[in-house]
Amino acid sequence: MLLVIQDPGDLVRVEACQAIYSAASSARVNWVKSSGLAVGDWRQASSLPPALQTIWWSAGPLLYLGVYLSATHPSVPENWENLEGGVIERLRKWMGLLRCLSLRGRALVLNQRVLSMLWYRLNTLVPAPGFLTNLWTLILGFFWSGTHWAPVGVLHLPLKEGGQGLKCLHTQVRVFRLQALQRLLYGAGSSAWSTLVHAILRHIRGLRYDRQLFYLRPGGLPRDLSGLLVFYQDLLRTWKLF
Repeated sequence: MLLVIQDPGDLVRVEACQAIYSAASSARVNWVKSSGLAVGDWRQASSLPPALQTIWWSAGPLLYLGVYLSATHPSVPENWENLEGGVIERLRKWMGLLRCLSLRGRALVLNQRVLSMLWYRLNTLVPAPGFLTNLWTLILGFFWSGTHWAPVGVLHLPLKEGGQGLKCLHTQVRVFRLQALQRLLYGAGSSAWSTLVHAILRHIRGLRYDRQLFYLRPGGLPRDLSGLLVFYQDLLRTWKLF
């Protein structure tokens, strides 16, 4: 469960919701086993209601739905360190069969058994600088196992066009961002995620725009996006590309 608390009134509503939940389900939230991410200047748990004081509050990193969140570091190193090690370990397990695999077989192994473990993180987070480049070096080393016989771009082409259908990491990140934009612009406008994104985008340069940002010409979009969350900066950069 994710709770976003911005003012003391939210705490009252949290307690009220918890009371309704307990009455309806005959169950209770175990606050002792819960964790909270403290964002902003607020740091005093003693000001919370007694039930919420038992939560373990910190500025992060906090593991939530498979990713680490932090109030102090936009790009949490823990999200990428374990992932890169997992890719290396999975490639190592296939090295013994490498000589038995054709180039097409190697591409299938990479797409379905190795790269697939990256998609969730890349869909929800912006990778740390150099992360994709380092991984791509490992992937090409596994695919060729020696001399590179064709340009990298050829590997991404479909089989009928002379390629191997190998997924491109950088392109796949842009695909994920376009899918997020599609959900934002054409999906259910009342979804919780869309409402949150609109609130975030309205703070860009004081323009008070949300969807209207995407109706501007690319040159009309603000160049300085430093005050925006890293993920939404990447959304706008992707929009400029297309």
